[in-house]
Amino acid sequence: MDIIEAMRARHAVRDYTDQPIDETTLAALRGTVAQVNTAGRLDVQLVHDDADAFGGCPTHYGRFKNVRYCLALIGRDDGDDLDERVGYYGERLALEAVRLGLDTSWVVLHETAEHDGRWTIGDGERMPAAIALGYGARPGRPHRSKPVEELGAVEHTTGDGHGTDDGSNGDGLADAPEWFIRGLEAVQLAPSALGKQPFRFTLCDDSRTVRAEALDGVQAEIGLGIAKLHFELGAGTDRFTWT
Repeated sequence: MDIIEAMRARHAVRDYTDQPIDETTLAALRGTVAQVNTAGRLDVQLVHDDADAFGGCPTHYGRFKNVRYCLALIGRDDGDDLDERVGYYGERLALEAVRLGLDTSWVVLHETAEHDGRWTIGDGERMPAAIALGYGARPGRPHRSKPVEELGAVEHTTGDGHGTDDGSNGDGLADAPEWFIRGLEAVQLAPSALGKQPFRFTLCDDSRTVRAEALDGVQAEIGLGIAKLHFELGAGTDRFTWT
């Protein structure tokens, strides 16, 4: 399974079996964790506990059962982009886990600083989210997705030099390049809190630059990071640059 196939195959699973993850798979996952920590300036930690990998922390949404492995997505909160970085690089880890034959689910935990020692949060660090790992007791199901017309827009320059997106001129995405549509179709597969997908991608009028924005919604910045990775995977990073 390549990463594009993993993106299509990944569905949230909250109920796990007792089957342990073998050491070969764990070693491969640790290697990706090391890469992500360097590239994303993060402190992601792989947690294994046969009782409760969440350390007794309550979840923000959804009931989980028998979670023995998780990825604690931790990073230094020294700017305004930690949530987005956690989303982007956390989804890389989730897709790699799927490639390795595992089931996953994003989860936001509360009281993470008062846990039972499953992870370490250093001074100035924060844990915006985690990813449950393991073998699902039952398959996950596809989540609901917005249509591409709600996820993306094409900007056009008006006579006064200002840009307007396709929502104002009625063109829709009819004149959008194929790579932009492929990127939006990949964004449709992006998980988000409550399935709301609170993000939007605009192709600027130079037909080369893409603007990605978080909209109002729960954990919108985490969702934006996830969606940006999906867009890159679908569109191809050689086709565009982020604004």
